[in-house]
Amino acid sequence: MTRHLSESERRSQILRAARAVFIEKGYLAARVEDVAARANLSKGAVYFYFESKRSIFDALVEEEHALTIRFLDEAQADKRPAAEKLMELGTKYLDYFAGLKSPPRFFLLMSEMAIRDEELRTRVNAIHNRFVHGIASVIEQGTKEGTFGEYDPMAVGQMLKAIIDGLAGQSAVGVRPDVARLSSDGIRLLLHGLLPR
Repeated sequence: MTRHLSESERRSQILRAARAVFIEKGYLAARVEDVAARANLSKGAVYFYFESKRSIFDALVEEEHALTIRFLDEAQADKRPAAEKLMELGTKYLDYFAGLKSPPRFFLLMSEMAIRDEELRTRVNAIHNRFVHGIASVIEQGTKEGTFGEYDPMAVGQMLKAIIDGLAGQSAVGVRPDVARLSSDGIRLLLHGLLPR
């Protein structure tokens, strides 16, 4: 007999199953029946919570970005100096990618889908831009405080977002970040640059 789960627990069960199915088969080849079978549910039970395969995929896209955006929102609300916030933000992302139980392969699948799907590409770009603007606001704060040099905050935001995306891509293929090295010299490089002072 299937244990009764709350609505949020059942949705999470379906999303876990869908993530695995989409990664294994690819979005186009995956069917709602495959998701139901992986979740040990009927197809009807899946449709009770999600109206379509695409709505399941969209929920996974939101889930993919929820945690990383939360880190950024916390940094923006933090009242500490920008350098401390940026250091902590970098450490959180390193710890996140190093601590994942399984590689973040859905990130790559989502990026691949965005190449072909204009609606998804628009959503992914909006999330990307939100992230870049969030980092840029931390950089602007640091410049006003006199901690950071005079740089274009948006350029720095784009570069840091590219580094985070690179960490996600590497983790997706099994290359986990060396947290000890990257949280010391890696972050120091970002803050001070390669040129001698």
